[in-house]
Amino acid sequence: MWLDLFANNPRLAPDLLLETFGIDLPHYEEARVETPVMNETTPVELRADHVIVLRNRGRPVLVCVVEMQRDHDSRKEWTWPKYLTAARARHRCQTILLVMWPHAHGAERVSTPIALGPSSVVTPHVIGLSAIPLVTDEAQAIANPELATLSALAHAEGPHREAVLAATSAGVLAFGKKDAKEARTYTDYLSEALSESASELWRTLMGVASKEYRSAWARGYVAEGRAEGRAEGRAEAVLAILAHRQLVVTDEIRDRILACTDPDLTRTWLDRAFHVDSAEELLRDA
Repeated sequence: MWLDLFANNPRLAPDLLLETFGIDLPHYEEARVETPVMNETTPVELRADHVIVLRNRGRPVLVCVVEMQRDHDSRKEWTWPKYLTAARARHRCQTILLVMWPHAHGAERVSTPIALGPSSVVTPHVIGLSAIPLVTDEAQAIANPELATLSALAHAEGPHREAVLAATSAGVLAFGKKDAKEARTYTDYLSEALSESASELWRTLMGVASKEYRSAWARGYVAEGRAEGRAEGRAEAVLAILAHRQLVVTDEIRDRILACTDPDLTRTWLDRAFHVDSAEELLRDA
């Protein structure tokens, strides 16, 4: 799935390099995944997971080789330099190696510079799960739903759960207007990949944000568990929406929302959360 994100949005690679490592990238107008014809005679140096070419006025200015690395593999010390030198010779421009490590720990094991000789080194730029940028801004999520999806995967268990999932839902729903099939893929991926509590909040946010998604999940979601569990999930969704709208929520109001076990009342709060001007207004007449 991570590789699909790069295929759908090749600009994800330079965005990650810039935001994670602060690399000064050359100016480019276009990012495109190179898809050479692959067969049994294709040399190993052309078998990288993704080769993303950045072009300015049609001319290659940087090639980013993207590798998905799930486990430590000592053979990469020999193959990664081949990927880079082959891409450099083909496009006659600079190259860089981006390695995605889908774990919270252990990235340092694959980020060790590879010495080619006394003064030649290849440096893998490795991004582990904990290093993925945090996206809580709706505009950023809409502009780059792939980065938002990775952000949700990385940070949905942390203190920014509500804000990151609310932003990601906005990004994925906006993306769905362009490519409904891929948007559903992103949505289903997060539903399965997140923890049970984060997944419940994610499904709830997507359900209340779009009738299309609500119709797809409502029956299964309502059938799950007891009414208390659904009320708890809606309560978290209410807080996520309020946080995303940057409305002040006092500890007293937060506790009151989370303590509610009435599914009808939490559903009413969900409907109000998108429109009220304050958290106090949300609970009025409740």
